[in-house]
Amino acid sequence: MKKLLIVLTVLLCACGGSLSDEQRKQMREASEQQAIVKVTESEIMDAAFAKGRDVMSQLKQVNPDTGKVSTGEKVRIHWLTPGKAHGLEIEQQLIEAYLNSMLSGVPLQDNVQKIGEDSLLYTNPVVITRADSSIEIKGTWNVWMSKRELIMGMGKH
Repeated sequence: MKKLLIVLTVLLCACGGSLSDEQRKQMREASEQQAIVKVTESEIMDAAFAKGRDVMSQLKQVNPDTGKVSTGEKVRIHWLTPGKAHGLEIEQQLIEAYLNSMLSGVPLQDNVQKIGEDSLLYTNPVVITRADSSIEIKGTWNVWMSKRELIMGMGKH
């Protein structure tokens, strides 16, 4: 037993525990990702608005690839038109709220909803003003984002 312990000690001492510069950099980055970041709910909501608006600016480009934007921004993007049943219940409720707001004369704005404990939903209505000054909601962009990813992104800036 003593001989085994001595052999193990010699082996451990013989292994030089040095890391290359690249390995040190990777360890430092991994450590930074694990760091605890304290943020308030209002900071999270502000970051969600900023990320949602950034995604919208990318989607307003000519022929945007929603899959590419979705992957690059680590979000899920969904287009919903009024009267279509292909959206989730919360998305349907939000588009109905936009329609009711439009009928009431309330200006339509982008919106962020907290969904459960781990997700946020950014919604942006697409409105068309016709020649006769009437307004039509063409649909809404729904951008689903992970609260965790959003907070981790906040720590990098």
